[in-house]
Amino acid sequence: MDWKRKLRKEGYLELDGLRIELSLDNTFMDIDYIPRVLVYSEATGRWHVLRNPIPKGETLEESWDNAVEVLDAIARGEVRPELEDSSVEEQLITVLRSLTRFENQ
Repeated sequence: MDWKRKLRKEGYLELDGLRIELSLDNTFMDIDYIPRVLVYSEATGRWHVLRNPIPKGETLEESWDNAVEVLDAIARGEVRPELEDSSVEEQLITVLRSLTRFENQ
């Protein structure tokens, strides 16, 4: 199973000291939920929220598909991840690119 399908099916990936999770968030005073990607770094010992814009879908499934598309764009080098820690950004890029390279072999 490729990493994108696995992430969508299981809701998370654990790779090389990172845990990448699909989540939902609601903005203050808003009952509408928006998709989020959370990244736990063993190196920092904390969670980081991916701040790249993720388009809200018509359904929960579509929203999470959009989140996976943002991660795929990061893996392809089209988008740079926006996290509050540049070392975690670099680690995320490395992990996602290695998955994509492995997938294409």
